[in-house]
Amino acid sequence: MDPDLADFQRAVAADRETVLRFLRDIPPTAEPVHDYITDLDERCALFGEMQQLHRDLGVPMPNAATLGFFMVAPTSGIREHLAIVRNTPPPYMVQMLDLRNLQAPAAMSSYFPTNRSSISQQPVPMSPLTAMLGNQGDAARSKAAALNAKERDGNVCLLSGTSDPEAAHIFPFATSESKQFNHLNALLQSFWGINKALAWRSLYENPAITQSLVNYLSLGHQLHFWFDKARFAFKPLSQTPITITLQFHWLRRTNLLTTTTIDASGETLLELTGLRIPPATWGSCLAHRASGVPIRTGQTFVICAKNPNHLPSFELLELQWNLLRVAAICGAADVTDEPDSDVDDDEELYLVTSEEATARQSEAASPPELPITERTLPDRTPDAGESRSG
Repeated sequence: MDPDLADFQRAVAADRETVLRFLRDIPPTAEPVHDYITDLDERCALFGEMQQLHRDLGVPMPNAATLGFFMVAPTSGIREHLAIVRNTPPPYMVQMLDLRNLQAPAAMSSYFPTNRSSISQQPVPMSPLTAMLGNQGDAARSKAAALNAKERDGNVCLLSGTSDPEAAHIFPFATSESKQFNHLNALLQSFWGINKALAWRSLYENPAITQSLVNYLSLGHQLHFWFDKARFAFKPLSQTPITITLQFHWLRRTNLLTTTTIDASGETLLELTGLRIPPATWGSCLAHRASGVPIRTGQTFVICAKNPNHLPSFELLELQWNLLRVAAICGAADVTDEPDSDVDDDEELYLVTSEEATARQSEAASPPELPITERTLPDRTPDAGESRSG
């Protein structure tokens, strides 16, 4: 018998379950991958026009949060916004620009609230009678919805296929609970138009939606943490009565914070945002499926539900796709990437890092200690306040 074949047979006999898991795990398909920010030159030029308006009026330069919306919103909406600003009488134009500099960071701050507790990860709270009357019903409803969402997804992580996932909010629970919508509403209307903004508002301002399973995705603990830190986002591609297809995108790191004033332009501007990092080299923290197949940008994942009303909201997924990209550009999630060394006991994490990505990771204070090898980490109950939605 061939020695190599004999070695292989012994390996299979020694760890049959691992081999079977590898053979059964079908890698996700990949759709054509377009960079998650398109028309960069046009967007930089439009932002340059906004910068010039600020200079002409002596208003502090636009900040990184405003830049994020310029990089993500439809270019038609950006042009319309600029036209409205230009047609405003100068005294009011100054007020408008000052207000935008306040609203954009506030909108992103409300999307990534300081209090990030999630009822899907915490017991239903026991409180004094007055608080219980106001909150207990909502808490119980949210917890039930989280359980139903995990059941819909087969009680496994949508991405890694690992068991015992967490229920991650598509629209953050803390934001929907506190109803801090004013600034976000204003930005969505300014850049996406009143009709689209009202359609989104009808969902995230409605507790019957945000506290239902249509606002949940099942993710493993570490992937949930990264999702809430804007390390990746889902691009909704298509929907049938019983399926939704999502495309996975790692989001590149920024050197900015939401309130950073932006006087740079062109290549310097794109370097600050991280958008000049080649897409093929990005994704330094790559999770793997159960078989070891890496989860990469462009892979598609299909969510199925027998009841069409149980599918995640396609519209909330669209909003997530837009706002997480804004957040990644302007630093809204305040990504510290603490190693968060607590994941499900069957979830394996890997690091595959290019030299360029490594350099940028160091600049952005990325985790230094994760090895470029398989790493299996212990299980624990997540702490409250660790993530955008839980």
